[in-house]
Amino acid sequence: MEQINLEDLNEIENKLYEEAYNVRENAYAPYSGFKVGAALVTDTGKIFSGCNVESVDLTLTTHAEMNAIDSMIAAGEKKIKEIIIVMVSDVGYGMPCGLCRQKILEFALKDTVIIGINLKEDGSILNINKTSISEVLPFAFGPEVLQD
Repeated sequence: MEQINLEDLNEIENKLYEEAYNVRENAYAPYSGFKVGAALVTDTGKIFSGCNVESVDLTLTTHAEMNAIDSMIAAGEKKIKEIIIVMVSDVGYGMPCGLCRQKILEFALKDTVIIGINLKEDGSILNINKTSISEVLPFAFGPEVLQD
């Protein structure tokens, strides 16, 4: 994983960042207060975004990454080229949780890029980290495991 700056993002990554940043504001997080936005671009160049949606029974919570992926699938797309996750966190890398890593893997290309952006409370950027699905989920249980 490498730490990068906002200036290092390309045109598509900047668009994904804006989408994830904006959709994060729509997150429904009355119990945790932890709002997350995600935006992805498919291998065909289409962009999808999502935010987390909590339920009083927290096991029914939809994560932002899952929401974006579900929208992608509903639109008939199948492959994630790149995904950006935006959250406010003083610690960590802004990376997806284990469940979301597994779901991203299901639709990932071999070189799918993941960018995590941690914001400060005021909305300014604390840090940006860039990696790949293979780095955040080594020795993964992917679709190829079940194929002959």
